[in-house]
Amino acid sequence: MNPGNNTLVRAKAIITEEVERAGYQVRRILLFGSRARGEARPDSDWDFFIVVDKDASFHEREDLASRICWRLTQEGIFADVFVHSEKTVEARRTNPGYLVYYALKEGVPI
Repeated sequence: MNPGNNTLVRAKAIITEEVERAGYQVRRILLFGSRARGEARPDSDWDFFIVVDKDASFHEREDLASRICWRLTQEGIFADVFVHSEKTVEARRTNPGYLVYYALKEGVPI
């Protein structure tokens, strides 16, 4: 088994647990960035784009992303985490001025 697969299984479990603990449901988790493109170096971090079912304020999303990052770090998974609602993703999906556009373009579902 590819060591990255085990990391993704652990990451998905942590992300799902923290999202549900915060009162949301995961709609989609995308891996994007160098690891999704197959260009990762040994010191590359993991980039996760998480789509949740309902809107949240900026501070609520940042708090959730921080909790997920902390949990992932405890497992030795160093990551950048971005959380957005389905509504926001739909509104920004075709605008290259937003991270949403690039995460959807190159992201790999996990």
